[in-house]
Amino acid sequence: MKKVYCATLGCDKNLVDSEALLGKFAVKGVQPVNDPEDADIWVINSCGFIDAARADSEATLQSFVEAKEDRTLVVCGCWSQEHGDSIRERFPTVDVIAGVGQFDRVVAACLETPRVTAGAAAAGTAAFPLAGPPIVEDPMVVSYTGMIDRPLLTPGHLAFVKIGEGCNCACTFCRIPLIRGKLRSRLTDEIITEVRHLVDRGVTEIQLVSQNTSDYGRDTGEKLFDLVSGLNGIDGLRRMRLLYIYAGLVSGDDLKRLLALEKVAPYLEIPVQHASPRILRAMRRPGGSKASPAFFHALREERPDLVLRSTALLGFPGEEEEDVALLADYLAEVKFDHLGTYRFSPEKDTPSGTMDNMVPPEVIHDREALIMDLQADISLERQSARLGRTFDMVVDAIVSVGQNADLETLGVVEALHGGNWLDEKERESLGGVRETGVSLAVARSYHFGYDLDGVVLLPAGDLQPGQWIRGEFRAVTPYDVWAQRV
Repeated sequence: MKKVYCATLGCDKNLVDSEALLGKFAVKGVQPVNDPEDADIWVINSCGFIDAARADSEATLQSFVEAKEDRTLVVCGCWSQEHGDSIRERFPTVDVIAGVGQFDRVVAACLETPRVTAGAAAAGTAAFPLAGPPIVEDPMVVSYTGMIDRPLLTPGHLAFVKIGEGCNCACTFCRIPLIRGKLRSRLTDEIITEVRHLVDRGVTEIQLVSQNTSDYGRDTGEKLFDLVSGLNGIDGLRRMRLLYIYAGLVSGDDLKRLLALEKVAPYLEIPVQHASPRILRAMRRPGGSKASPAFFHALREERPDLVLRSTALLGFPGEEEEDVALLADYLAEVKFDHLGTYRFSPEKDTPSGTMDNMVPPEVIHDREALIMDLQADISLERQSARLGRTFDMVVDAIVSVGQNADLETLGVVEALHGGNWLDEKERESLGGVRETGVSLAVARSYHFGYDLDGVVLLPAGDLQPGQWIRGEFRAVTPYDVWAQRV
């Protein structure tokens, strides 16, 4: 039996694409594996959003090429959607190059008997039927078939569910519509059927994703509330999370209706990108001015338990110190629980890519550091307010923090040791965790999106991944929590 390994780069939407592709391989009898050394087929599902993402995709491909040997090597996704010809020229040993969503063709190309061309024979490599011209087609042509039975690249109790593809917005800095096309919403019944099957397989939590979730159904006439309400009625589903909501495209009242549904976590990811009116206009952010502090205050008045996550883009052309000051004041007033930042990258064929007054990289770096220092203080304040309170949480994994520790978890442990604690004796006991090699549970309460935010750590005991428990927050940092089961 052949085996396939997939390295997924970039966003959670790309993760779902990888799962769909692996599902297509599985239907053909090719087993997905987690260790690349065990695989006959290597797939890189690439990201091409900004320069840094493309550089990461290229570095990953270079490392795979160097270790390839006689394996079949595939590059697909956003980077190859636009740069397939360049990849073919620079990495001639890549066997299959595909764009976005071409799952069936990738599988067919990998499983067909390779034909050897004269050039390939001279180079000692096989030329697959699709190894010549890259499979770069219209990104509008995306099939969602195979989603139901796809293997999950997340813990078995959690799944990302893609509710649409593409984006109708025209933000001047973003290439997503150029790469993935205009909005195409999936049908409500199709999504509900998929989630029912996922729940039957043991999934208890889903995270709804798309490029712009608040635009769902604009092309089909269906409604986001009807979709979420239908998902809310699925027995066995415990929690769902809404990501990528645009404040200007959905009203506060509509969000309150969504949050009132029992299984919708009081957690919203609303990317604001900036707070300077001048910069927002230059970005052409849809409804950017509507994402005012008053908008978020009204949501929190209705739901004091609401967790807000956002992103900010630093270094947009023409950004001045006063614009950054406006952003800092805005963040101090709204008090997002979580904030991610990224740096402006001039993108080909986008209006901002040719704008004047580009901000020097070192200035962008300093501005990003300033904003993140401010946000760390805000996040710690929000986290500290939850000390001593109990919340439902789900266990994602069990890890050891002994000599063979997971380094990421070990870093969280060390940071927690210097965090805010309810009991100093507990802080002291945590200091010996690494030496004892005790196992810890990596869990999440509703405050934390999977692979987006921090985690909740607690003694593992007899806990198992996928188990839902009640835990009390005993210590916090701006990002993570130490808890005790109650």
